[in-house]
Amino acid sequence: MVKIKKRFKLYLTAVNRYKRSKGFGIHSPFAFMFVLRVLREQSAYYAYSDIQERRTIAASLAHKVEGRRPKLISMKSARMLFRIACYFHPEVMMQIGTSYGVSTTALLDVSSSSRMLIYKGTDAHDVVYDEVTRRYSGRIEVCRSIDSAIDRYSAECRAAETPSFILVNSIDDGNDAAMCADALVDALAQGGTVILRNLMRSQAMASLLADVEARISHGMTFTNSRVAVIVGLRHLPRQRFSLWF
Repeated sequence: MVKIKKRFKLYLTAVNRYKRSKGFGIHSPFAFMFVLRVLREQSAYYAYSDIQERRTIAASLAHKVEGRRPKLISMKSARMLFRIACYFHPEVMMQIGTSYGVSTTALLDVSSSSRMLIYKGTDAHDVVYDEVTRRYSGRIEVCRSIDSAIDRYSAECRAAETPSFILVNSIDDGNDAAMCADALVDALAQGGTVILRNLMRSQAMASLLADVEARISHGMTFTNSRVAVIVGLRHLPRQRFSLWF
């Protein structure tokens, strides 16, 4: 029922979201640029072929996985993650939740020197993930718990005096959600960037977004109801844009 209501709301707001996706009604220069040149950019990027190759490998191996098989990230979404990483160019990123490793490597394609701290969560299929991320294994640090990932990443960002860049694909339970929300709010307060995926598939993820947005005082949210990108640059006012991307 919740998903049906969300989809119905999308239909009701379709015209306004379409107009804003083209830049109409967006007065902020940053938001206008970010929507048109990052979220909806149509030009080809150098890593697209590599992302496609790894997604194909993941799709082939995922068919052999026994039990529950999470949905593979779309090529469109993987490309978008890469473009966002290209724009902010973080040296160190954190990811919470993964299935097959495609989103992980799409972010790491931003630079050969970029690194990732990751808490895999319970949806990870290690046989697929290990194969997809094989080339990147030396740049990925796997943490055993969400709190250890958050603590290590926060400490590293503070030491380097760099803003956070965090991707959340999934969260496991209430305790993880609470810790994750606190970490995201803190990251955004310090000028970081947060991406939350699977908002339509997971009530936990939708609730996480609502919690974070209720607690931040600046920054812009860009969402298509499936993915939300929150940019916490300190000079940005608190605004929310519902779009197509």
